Amino acid sequence: KEEDLLCPVCLSVFTKPVSIPCGHNFCMNCITDYWSTLSVLQCPLCKETFYTRPLLRVNPVIDEMCLQVDTPFCT
Repeated sequence: KEEDLLCPVCLSVFTKPVSIPCGHNFCMNCITDYWSTLSVLQCPLCKETFYTRPLLRVNPVIDEMCLQVDTPFCT
């Protein structure tokens, strides 16, 4: 579903989608900006804590699905 391709932080279609260790997905910039405001790194959704900064790599499967979405959600 197209709504599954929305970042829970910015509520837009993922840009450079990354998966963090708990399994949640975010835009690369959204999660790095979010983490820059915290003293302890955690998932914004489930609050799982990460004691070392996870290595973030763009998820190619989600990225390709996002490229297929060309219709706006709101008009």
